[in-house]
Amino acid sequence: MAEDRDIKIYVKKSMTETGEFQAINDEVQLHLANGNRDKAIALGQQMAKIKPEDGIVDLSGFNMTAALLYQVRVLLTFVAEYSIQKNVPVDFLADTASAAMYEYLKTNESGYYNNISDGAAFTFYLLALKKGGDAATNIGEQFSMLCNISWQEIIDLGKRVFVQASEHFDNMIKETIFE
Repeated sequence: MAEDRDIKIYVKKSMTETGEFQAINDEVQLHLANGNRDKAIALGQQMAKIKPEDGIVDLSGFNMTAALLYQVRVLLTFVAEYSIQKNVPVDFLADTASAAMYEYLKTNESGYYNNISDGAAFTFYLLALKKGGDAATNIGEQFSMLCNISWQEIIDLGKRVFVQASEHFDNMIKETIFE
């Protein structure tokens, strides 16, 4: 014999919910049909491939140890994600580009991907952005802390990486013409 708690009651969705779901579905279908999804995937993959030695940021004047290059790479990845979320106008496309970036890293650079997934660097950088004031200085200070080097030159390097990488990634997004 069935108990009351085993009985499922069907509740018809309101027209508002149904309309919202349909609108989301229509938007996704539009971006699939016009190629925007593919463009977002390509954008995310391109961003994932960028490394400190690619020359998008000026690293001159520093003895770039492996540890320092690693921290620059982490900051580049953070800035790529930040730029995607800030500049890609449609959430579906931003999420697609972001997922493609991380999927590329997971598939092709699993050690690096695992390190940034388990690390706290992105949290520190997000908090730096939420702090208010000069975002680049805040990022530079967190970069210095993560490098475990409290020199003004390292703070300035972090600021420079943030500013130059932001400009580069913002331009990549602008050059990706979403229909």
